Amino acid sequence: MSESGTARGVSFGVEMGPSNPRIRIQIGERSIPVDIEPEQAAKLGLSLLAASAICSPGHPRPNQGEAIEPVHLPVVGWQTGSLSASRLPVMVAHLLGGAQIVLRFSVDQAIACANALQSVGESLRSPPPAA
Repeated sequence: MSESGTARGVSFGVEMGPSNPRIRIQIGERSIPVDIEPEQAAKLGLSLLAASAICSPGHPRPNQGEAIEPVHLPVVGWQTGSLSASRLPVMVAHLLGGAQIVLRFSVDQAIACANALQSVGESLRSPPPAA
């Protein structure tokens, strides 16, 4: 066992099953396939990204046994560019915990997203209106 209590020789992967995604858990020589629905894959992926962020150094950890749900993912940096072959815009979001998500946009989507983010950012620079 490692210091974290995880058995050495444990790995995880994702592959395509007969009709849906499949998680493959490898424990030593034993391989365990677990078929999941696409919606389950999305929720699990977001929960794993949340776990990476929540369990980062300096962040208060959840209690043992507490469910880690998908949350807003804190971005600590980003890069923009384009895919050379397709010339499609991309943004790489660097998340707390070390994950990186590459988002690919159409040209129109990239322009609309940039404008929308700028508009939100500008609106948040001003103090909120008095109630």
